[in-house]
Amino acid sequence: MTKELPELKLKILLIGDTAVGKTCMILKYIDNNFPETHIATIGVEYKSKVIYTDKYKITLNIWDTSGQERFKSITKSFFINANGALFVYDITNIKTYENVKNWIKDSEMYGKFDSIICGNKIDLDSQRAIKFDTLKEFGLKQKIPVIETSAKTGVNIEEAFKMIVDQILKGRNDEEIRKEFGVEKPENFNLQKCQKKTKESNGCVCKK
Repeated sequence: MTKELPELKLKILLIGDTAVGKTCMILKYIDNNFPETHIATIGVEYKSKVIYTDKYKITLNIWDTSGQERFKSITKSFFINANGALFVYDITNIKTYENVKNWIKDSEMYGKFDSIICGNKIDLDSQRAIKFDTLKEFGLKQKIPVIETSAKTGVNIEEAFKMIVDQILKGRNDEEIRKEFGVEKPENFNLQKCQKKTKESNGCVCKK
């Protein structure tokens, strides 16, 4: 019988200008599907995917935030309680790259969470406006890991989401991870300790 893994839940945002491929990245990652026509996200939508590591079963709630200015106030509200973010730009559009700085600055007003910077659409390399070396230099200045992807071909899509999960979990021990991201019900959290109480005990006094 396979041992049941502890369950975690992570909230991850995809943030960036409109048409950089955020929705397509999620659809490729979740459904291995790439829509040929542009899908404009209205406000915020999310999809879920369960992944497994050697130690955990993790539910990723992946929020697709609209980059359109008129929806920006909606987007900002979803920075709250996020565990991680992918700041996405289009490698063929220098303006979307420059705006990553603004998205990062906006996010810093709503708390701290781990992040990576993702240059999408590397299938359009012949139209590239931002060199990968430029991205790496920017990432070093921001102290944020970087990666390039293609939602169309699937290149580095799995790796990008694995990277953000690794960023979130790294530097924390098992107890810290389960306390911060675990989905155990509070009433069951110290069940084993409670069961060890003697019959003379008037009730469980375990810390919740």
